[in-house]
Amino acid sequence: MKKLDLLNWICNPFQDPLPTGMSTKASEELIDLSEDSSQKNSFNRKQLTKFWLSVAGNYPCLLDEAMKVLLPFTTSYLCEAGFSNMVNIKTKYRNKLDLSNSLRLKVTKVEVDVKTVMAKHRKQFNPSH
Repeated sequence: MKKLDLLNWICNPFQDPLPTGMSTKASEELIDLSEDSSQKNSFNRKQLTKFWLSVAGNYPCLLDEAMKVLLPFTTSYLCEAGFSNMVNIKTKYRNKLDLSNSLRLKVTKVEVDVKTVMAKHRKQFNPSH
């Protein structure tokens, strides 16, 4: 069996074949989780990472095993996204821009109403200059 096949339980903990190679406690928690119908409903409604974070209280060993696999992808994705945005901001013609503020706007998940922010912080200027 391929290593990726052994990790399928993370994407669907309610499948029949239980994986090998995990601790006894985690295996027991996976069996309990796979028989919990309320958690199955929760799994169908939530994103994968949010589901695993929601079961932390009842299945801590299982959560630890899942996070070992899920977290590296999340962190490398954010790094790659930040680097791509940096390359787009720092072009040949805009190389003197302050990167920190522009990059912060690009990588944040917070929706920013730029027009309102600019209107609030617009300096008074004389158009004749």
